[in-house]
Amino acid sequence: MNQIIAIVKDVLLNKYAKITGRANRTEFWTYVLTVAIVVGIVNGICYAISSYLGYTISTILCLALIVPNICISVRRMHDLGKGGGYIFVACIPLVGWIWYLVLVLSPSEMQTNRFGDVPTTDLNIPIDSVKN
Repeated sequence: MNQIIAIVKDVLLNKYAKITGRANRTEFWTYVLTVAIVVGIVNGICYAISSYLGYTISTILCLALIVPNICISVRRMHDLGKGGGYIFVACIPLVGWIWYLVLVLSPSEMQTNRFGDVPTTDLNIPIDSVKN
């Protein structure tokens, strides 16, 4: 659990708007699933209290998370050896989201590529190794 928090904290605090480098599957999916669960719970609670509060909080969270969501997606494409523009395949009607899902589920390139060294982030990293 602490490793999951460390990965999400690292993405949000240290890599908030960083599109250079690479993000492996572990970093990408840990961040995406954790943020989706937390945002879903927060929105559910806020909408249960008031639809206006739910709408307001939902909008604020969406705006706050759009930059790190785009950046981690670009870094995930870099990990596959593809340019960041590949995140826009999800905009293709009907098949785009399937293509994007196949891409983000694909294994990393196991050698250094034009975007950097092979990332080593996994769920077994010690908490102290993630920048505070």
